[in-house]
Amino acid sequence: MISLTLDRIRHRYAHTDVLADVSFAVECGTVLGCIGRNGSGKSTLLRIVAGLLVPTSGKVTLSCEGQTSDDPFTLRARSGYCAPALTLYDELTVAEQIAFHCACRGLRESSEEIERLLDESSLTRYRSMRIGELSSGTVQRLKLLLAFLGSPPLVVLDEPTTNLDGAGIETLRTWIERAAARAIVVVATNVPTELAWCTHLYDVERRIFSHASINARARADQE
Repeated sequence: MISLTLDRIRHRYAHTDVLADVSFAVECGTVLGCIGRNGSGKSTLLRIVAGLLVPTSGKVTLSCEGQTSDDPFTLRARSGYCAPALTLYDELTVAEQIAFHCACRGLRESSEEIERLLDESSLTRYRSMRIGELSSGTVQRLKLLLAFLGSPPLVVLDEPTTNLDGAGIETLRTWIERAAARAIVVVATNVPTELAWCTHLYDVERRIFSHASINARARADQE
């Protein structure tokens, strides 16, 4: 069983509290949508969940495969992460970036999995092209591929449909549904289409955790 617990997370930049008393727990099968206005702390929260930022106080605990840890390095190693601020190496080809990612994260390069993800994301034809030569939407597809590669128990996605076309959004939906069968997925978004994929919501500003997927889907249907 995989579980993620946030216990009284607080984070401060200079003299301003961006997050205060964030507490909730989710298990495998959850797709959690973090909502809130720009500047409300969604991206900060996701960086903390992924082990990329140490909170001012409180802790994040991930339980997986019989092991429980609140060490940010463990969180980072067990998380797939994608965000607008995440940059790739322009001088590398798509294939080289994937190989570099696997080497850095200690992932065994599964040619079968890589080929499947490349095909599903329509990236196969770009594998020999340098990242600096790709469109923003194609780069976003690659960033998402890297987040899901290796089947991490925790997938953290900040505004994941940024720059994606309709086909890319549909691929992302498929990947999230597949990942949720054996992992926890956390998404920061205010986009109704993305909220419709979520099983739970966390309002960062009001600090409210809810099973609001029905309402989210209703909002998406009205778009």
